[in-house]
Amino acid sequence: MSKRSSTIIFVPHARAKFRKLRVSHRLLYAIASLIAASFCLSSYFSIQYFSNLSRGQELEQLRTENQDLQAANEEFSKSVEALRGQLRTVEERTRKLAIVAGLNQIDDADQGGVGGLRTENLETGNPYSDEIDKMSFRSRRLDSEVNLLESRFSDRYSLLSSTPSIAPVRGILTDGYGGRSDPFTGEPGRHFGVDISSSAGHAVRAPADGIIVKSKWEGGYGNVIYLSHGYGFSTRFGHLSKFAVRPGQKVKRGDIIGYVGSTGRSTGPHLHYEVRVNGKPVNPLEYVLDVF
Repeated sequence: MSKRSSTIIFVPHARAKFRKLRVSHRLLYAIASLIAASFCLSSYFSIQYFSNLSRGQELEQLRTENQDLQAANEEFSKSVEALRGQLRTVEERTRKLAIVAGLNQIDDADQGGVGGLRTENLETGNPYSDEIDKMSFRSRRLDSEVNLLESRFSDRYSLLSSTPSIAPVRGILTDGYGGRSDPFTGEPGRHFGVDISSSAGHAVRAPADGIIVKSKWEGGYGNVIYLSHGYGFSTRFGHLSKFAVRPGQKVKRGDIIGYVGSTGRSTGPHLHYEVRVNGKPVNPLEYVLDVF
């Protein structure tokens, strides 16, 4: 049986002779298979090349993103550490202020604690979640402590403002608190305040914030002012020449309330000054922080 073949005719140009080439079908099939295989291999390697190129770009992008994430992570870590340091500083200052305010119990050293796992941490694996939770708890506790300190300092400020702590007038201390001889009769007696000798007309100032209870003539006091400061404190100012306030008037520490005189039972211009705690007279010098 003869092999099947095909004839290929080549026509170089119009006047040239035809050329014939007989090719067997088996050879044609082999050539076609070779061409097809070459095409497939070329397509495969092209796909692999472009796929690898794309993967390389993705890998480079992931590498860049990873570097950015590492930089952001380091920056966040520094921020967490800085915040932790700031919290420690604020907590230390809060403890010192608590001591000043008389709130030693604000220290949490003796307080019990509670704790537990955070469910989402097991899923996300965020290493900072627990630390952030702790700082958030410390921040809320500090806020509560600062509010307590503000309240305590407000009370202490009010108390300090109401404590008669300055001399009501400048002058010379001529008679102290306690037992003494009566300046007129020489008989033994008791002095419930101090006498401060000063020029007539010299301004007398409130030693603390308060409300004027009385400003009138009263027996041996002569012209006298009763001043209530709150917290059990009250003061009296005797032998004034005249008043600068009226009953019911609010005054601040340092405000002028009257003027030195020699009214009532007095031997000369001076101020009789009393401090009373819950109605009982005490030595005014124990409360005066400045000098006459």
